Amino acid sequence: MIRFLRCVVLVISITILGVQSVFAYQEEVDWIWNDVKSTARQGPACMKFIVKAYPEKIVRGNVSGHACIEKSIESYRKGDQEEALGWILAGQCHDRLARETLVKHAPRVLEYVLQRYGNEVSAK
Repeated sequence: MIRFLRCVVLVISITILGVQSVFAYQEEVDWIWNDVKSTARQGPACMKFIVKAYPEKIVRGNVSGHACIEKSIESYRKGDQEEALGWILAGQCHDRLARETLVKHAPRVLEYVLQRYGNEVSAK
């Protein structure tokens, strides 16, 4: 019985300390990858989402979330981590809380995207 209670306390502690949020960013990225709708959600607001502002402005345009992940991987491979993260955030342009989760875990998000989907995007 004591061993069981210790296990329960451990699980609760891990959940409270935020380990669950580690998986939250993966769910957000996976949702973006599976969004194959050919247009940006929320219409014009998402189409104007700024992926990168400098040196030249890049906006999402009318592309699917899936395409945002593909563009993120391409940007990362070119050495532009800022633009890579911008494309991931553009995939969740309609969901502020999702973007906050992604920014909070940015290094892990980029790593996850490359490990999970990098092989599915051909190098250009």
